Amino acid sequence: MVELSTCEHGPDKPKYLVVLLHGYGANAENLIELAFEFQPIIPDAYFIAPNAIEPWEGGFPNCYQWFSLYSGVERKVLEQLAPNIRKSNQILLGFINQQLNRFNLTPDKLILVGFSQGSMMAIYQSLIMANKIAGVISFSGKVVEPNSVGDKIISKPNICLIHGTKDLVLPFECFNEAQKILNKYGVPFEAHAIEHLDHAIDRRVIAIAKNYLLKIIR
Repeated sequence: MVELSTCEHGPDKPKYLVVLLHGYGANAENLIELAFEFQPIIPDAYFIAPNAIEPWEGGFPNCYQWFSLYSGVERKVLEQLAPNIRKSNQILLGFINQQLNRFNLTPDKLILVGFSQGSMMAIYQSLIMANKIAGVISFSGKVVEPNSVGDKIISKPNICLIHGTKDLVLPFECFNEAQKILNKYGVPFEAHAIEHLDHAIDRRVIAIAKNYLLKIIR
C-alpha cells in the first residue's frame, strides 16, 4: 500500500472521520486549517488531510498532485487521464479504509471534503464506494463520471457543490455540468454559486460548508 503523509487533528475516539483532499500543486497543510473552522460544528470528528500521491509536476518542493494533467507540455484529455484517475482513487480508497479501521468507524461516518483536484477525487471516490458515506463537500471542483473512465456508480451520497462564479481555474461551467451529471444519475445534492469568487475558499464558502455539515451528521 502507498503510504500518504498527513496533517491531522482530532480526538482519540472520534465518531466521524473527515478527510480533507487538497488541490493540484498544493499540500495537506493547505486544507488542515479547515479542521479548526469545522470543529465547533462537529467536535467529535477526526480531521485528516493526506498529501496527494505524486510530487507536483510543476516542480515546487512540498507540493503534490493526485494525478498528472499533462503529457510533456500538452494538457491531457479525459481519455488520457482515465488510468491515472483510477489508480489515484484506488490508492485513496486504501487510505480511507485504513483510517476507518484505525478509528473503528463505518463508511456512514465518513465525510470527504475536497478543493479543486481534491474535489474531483472526493466526488469520484464517493460514487464508487461500496457503501454510502455521510456526505461530500466540493469546493471549486468538477465531476468526473466514473463510467467515463471505466468504473461504475455504486453509491449515491449527499453532495454539496460550492463554486465561484469568477473561477478562472475550473470555470463556472464545471459547476453547471456537475449538476447535470448528478441529476442524470439521481445523486442527491445541493449547489451554491458564490458571486465574484475566483478559485478560492472564503468566509461565505466556509459558512455554507458548516451549515451542510449540520445537515448530514447524525
